Amino acid sequence: MVNRFGGLFVKLKLFFPILLGIIIAVAILTWVSIRMSTNEIQGIVENNLQMQVRTISRMFERERSLKFDKVSRDLNILHAFFYQNELKISRSNIPTEVINQISRNKQNETLSLWYLGGTLLNGHSSFIDSITSLTGGTATIFQKIDSGFVRISTNVRNDKGERALWTFIPNNSPVAQTVAQGKTYFGRAFVVNDWYITAYEPIFSDGNIVGMLYAGDQEKDLGKLRPILNNITIGKTGYVFVFDETGSLVVHLNLQGGQIVTELLQQTQGKQSGLLYYSSHDDEPTEMVAFEYIPDFKLYICAAINPDAESRQLTSGIIQNAVIIAAITIILFSIFIYLLTKKNLYTYLRQIEQSDKQLISAREALERSEEQFRTFFNSSSDEIFIGDFDGYILEANQVTCDNLGYTREELIGKHFRELRTEKYLDDFQKNLDMIKHFGQHRFETENVSRNGNVMPVEMKSRVIEYHGEKRILSIARDITERKEIEERILKAIISTEESERQRFAADLHDDLGPILSTIKLYTDVLNRGDYIKIDRSETVKNINELVDTAIRTSREISNRIRPNVLQDFGLAAAITEFCSFINQAKSLKVDLQTDQYTIDKRGIEESILFQVTKELINNTLRHAEATNVLIDLKSIDNQIILYYRDDGTGFDMDAAMKNRSGLGLYNILNKVKMIHGTCDLNTTKGKGMFMTISVKLKNE
Repeated sequence: MVNRFGGLFVKLKLFFPILLGIIIAVAILTWVSIRMSTNEIQGIVENNLQMQVRTISRMFERERSLKFDKVSRDLNILHAFFYQNELKISRSNIPTEVINQISRNKQNETLSLWYLGGTLLNGHSSFIDSITSLTGGTATIFQKIDSGFVRISTNVRNDKGERALWTFIPNNSPVAQTVAQGKTYFGRAFVVNDWYITAYEPIFSDGNIVGMLYAGDQEKDLGKLRPILNNITIGKTGYVFVFDETGSLVVHLNLQGGQIVTELLQQTQGKQSGLLYYSSHDDEPTEMVAFEYIPDFKLYICAAINPDAESRQLTSGIIQNAVIIAAITIILFSIFIYLLTKKNLYTYLRQIEQSDKQLISAREALERSEEQFRTFFNSSSDEIFIGDFDGYILEANQVTCDNLGYTREELIGKHFRELRTEKYLDDFQKNLDMIKHFGQHRFETENVSRNGNVMPVEMKSRVIEYHGEKRILSIARDITERKEIEERILKAIISTEESERQRFAADLHDDLGPILSTIKLYTDVLNRGDYIKIDRSETVKNINELVDTAIRTSREISNRIRPNVLQDFGLAAAITEFCSFINQAKSLKVDLQTDQYTIDKRGIEESILFQVTKELINNTLRHAEATNVLIDLKSIDNQIILYYRDDGTGFDMDAAMKNRSGLGLYNILNKVKMIHGTCDLNTTKGKGMFMTISVKLKNE
């Protein structure tokens, strides 16, 4: 018995160092496995956090781009409605205390009284508020003073929520300097107490700049973006917050309007983007923060998450599995050593394989995260390129690859010149210089695919921050359909002109030709002196009558080509005469106003506008089922403005432009474009249509 226990003790004594070695080896392997898995999880959390920040930054940039387009449209609406009425500048002046919006200094100025359509503008906002009800943005009418431009009618509010009347933009402002040159200013501008996306247009009177029109929208509309950002979820503990350069929080789930800790502000100052760790208080957990700075908004976009809390459950599961695996491994290894079998070796290898699978799963999760970002990039229906300033492609989406017939790997590293047709090769460097100089540029070009197909595109390029460097983001939109429509319109115009020539030739041949032939017969009789059948006096009488008929016929043919009233008395008289014929038919009532039209120049512009007016009335008669038409023809200096409105059924403008039913509308737009005019068309089914045409006459 003693020997038996002694032998067992000896066996245990010999086995204990081996068992201890197995335990230490398994513990080290388990710790390494847990460490590697934790690092993989940490990397996934970091990448997801940085991707969220980049996505939100693009959201801010997209919001800013949309506001530029909106402000441009708002200014067009303000311009159209402002110039529908007559601006009268009274000789009466009133002393007014005005405030410099930058320095806040006050000074006394003498302002003239302005009336628009008989309504006083100074201190009144009914006209401006009506524009805002249409556009949703802010609007202002400025009057020029020696120190700059002062707001006399506005709905821009100051810090107290009051209208910022009698505040002025000083002459040293880029806005004032641009408008003083007679140009329209587009861009960021400081308006009273905040930054706005703005457009300023000069107001002329007797050839002098007397004021300016303003349309704008607040650059950072955080009231709309805040709920979107607060609703973004990042894991279980993540959230989004935004602060400015002073450390004031502008978006936060719980600390709205507060201050961020000094440590976080110091770590982000002077950096464009990055990843850091910080704790707002000693008793609070350390958070991982990814951030990106947006210079245009002077804001830091941040996404924070508690990495320990996010990885705790996964890490706990890994540790539990590792402990179980370690215990099983130790037991099996012990059995292997004790029983001298090889069965435990196989089990140990299986555990190693299980650890590898866990690592593979973590890598697959990372790859899925990257795939989600690429899916977002490839979801656009337009071609998207990212290139450097030397013209080489750095990135392209799937639509680009499909349209050009290349794989993504083949496109990356290729020069943009290799995708251009010969026709546009010379323009490549010029367009690249424009992008470098202005930061953005829009132009048309042609891309050629791998199999030689040529696709006309409109390129919209801008400079962006990509992987910490300045790059060029270009979006190419296929305009093949637009080009085909323009070609059909051109053919239609040529066909119309050819039909007019044929009709003119037929009129000359059928109407004037026989008359001239008859005159020739009578002159032959006079030359021969053959008065047997008809005497000389009767021959002369017949010739005179035929000459009168020829003159009258020539006048009728000429009037059909270009009305005499248009040539002799101008556009207003020609439209008045045409509308009187329409009113006599009593199927449509035309209300024509021409009392503010003072142009006395005769030229192609009046001919085109007369044709356009007739086509508009013809379209109303044929398609609109309207009962009333309003036409307002006016001129300001050398600019003609034609306003046309009917109360008909209206139409779907997009549908009309896409099929041949919109050919008449295309003819109108192209005729106006031919004389370098602009058209603003608005229509809705059931609500009629109105069009504003503006043409500026060129000096000879």
